[in-house]
Amino acid sequence: MNAQDEVTYWVYATGWRIVRALPERQAYAMFDRFADLAWRRRGGGVQQLEKNLRRVLPDATDSEIREVSHEGMRSYLRYWCDAFRLPSWTPEEITHRHRAINAHYLQDALDAGDGVVFAVPHAGNYDLTGAWASIHFAQVISVAERLRPERLYEEFLDFRRALGMKILPHAGAEGVFDELVELVRGNGLLALLADRDLSRHGVQVEFFGEPAKMPIGPAAISLLTGAPLLACSLYYEGPRAHVHVFPPVERPAGDWTRADRFDDDFIEAAHAFTQSMAVRLEEGISAHPGHWHMLQPVFLADLDPRRAR
Repeated sequence: MNAQDEVTYWVYATGWRIVRALPERQAYAMFDRFADLAWRRRGGGVQQLEKNLRRVLPDATDSEIREVSHEGMRSYLRYWCDAFRLPSWTPEEITHRHRAINAHYLQDALDAGDGVVFAVPHAGNYDLTGAWASIHFAQVISVAERLRPERLYEEFLDFRRALGMKILPHAGAEGVFDELVELVRGNGLLALLADRDLSRHGVQVEFFGEPAKMPIGPAAISLLTGAPLLACSLYYEGPRAHVHVFPPVERPAGDWTRADRFDDDFIEAAHAFTQSMAVRLEEGISAHPGHWHMLQPVFLADLDPRRAR
């Protein structure tokens, strides 16, 4: 581990140990100050957030975009304060701090034995929603992006597993896709971040009127398993994190459960399904743009040309 990785690890490790010990009001006030400082400095992440928000709010003035990006940074740092404190919360506290709209769509699919593929945006608090769903519905299955240093990655795995979730590595392991398919076929509840492609194998969709890349995995797994594909909106309102679950995304015609996932017809169907998913994610982000803390490039115009291919 090099010096930078060592510092990164200890910053996060210290956060997990110290922030949860602070009085609640003091902890969240401190993270608000961190958010305000980062927003005023206008580093690369804040600038990219504002680029992304311009697609969501094309008619907004510069000052309005700045106001929404400020809200976005407050939401993002609130997510981190929650993350550091979550391991100490009881199931009752998690339930108290979370609200759900239309959660019956999750329950309906699980009651039918179909499993669920749950497409979530980088918004609100997806970890808190995952912990809440693991308490009230079924163990949430997800994947974790590889992080540096490896010790930090292991900390994140332990963090999410301690919340009751089953976490698989996003990269560095063989057969992860096939394992996810089998878990969903076993009536699993699979939650995947779906508004940004991490694999470099995503498909191009129209997102807020511009070309963007999104992962094809949620749509492909839904088609292969027959599980409904649900999208949602995640946001904070008052003292609680919220999830608004949307009705199942309309599926391409036909039975794809026995399809070859490398077949051209299947890829075309999964691509179209991903586009429909993108429309649902648009709806949720548009309703709460100040809680979409996407500080990375999503749109092709902002991507490195090598990633945009």
